Amino acid sequence: MGYRIFTSDTVHYKPSSYFFTHVTLLVKRTMLKQKTRFPLGAHLIVKHFGYSHHGIYAGRGRVIHYSGFAHLFKKHPIEMTSIEKFSHGKEIKVQSYHAAKYKGRKVVRRMRSRMHENNYHLIINNCEHLCTWAITGVESSPQVFKMMDRLTTIGYVSSLMSYMNSMLLTLTTTCFALVLYIKKKLRDKAKMQLPQILMKQEQHKNR
Repeated sequence: MGYRIFTSDTVHYKPSSYFFTHVTLLVKRTMLKQKTRFPLGAHLIVKHFGYSHHGIYAGRGRVIHYSGFAHLFKKHPIEMTSIEKFSHGKEIKVQSYHAAKYKGRKVVRRMRSRMHENNYHLIINNCEHLCTWAITGVESSPQVFKMMDRLTTIGYVSSLMSYMNSMLLTLTTTCFALVLYIKKKLRDKAKMQLPQILMKQEQHKNR
């Protein structure tokens, strides 16, 4: 573990560099384990360039998430994976809720009930929709609206500069077209969910 240095008066014990390296690795591993301890049913978020990925912590270092297009261009279903594969070495943040309808094991059970579902849609059924549904009972994805706002901003800026370049005119048209498409998809989803909402309200009144 080390070597001795003899002098005329005293004997000094100096640990070797291997010992320090080994201890450092053990400390780093311990810290890593501590960092991955999340509450059961926690909504985890990993930020990537241009978007964020969401999942629910299922315990024992596992995460249930809608992998979607996480595997390059091949669409994958809702699956359980390790927290390392979910985060890809990036920082993990926990989404807080002021009035969560479900917590802990109930959230995990709700996620498990949809395991292997393969209906991923970037706008109306993404990983964030799944996580908010599991905790609040309502599907929502704020990043979809943020994306729509960004596209609108880019469209307006490009339209102001389009007289300079025909490419900018094309960009403007594309951005506004995508915004209209997103709005249409959200409206269609709202229309599909309306009968279910009205039915639940009627059942609640009859109780």
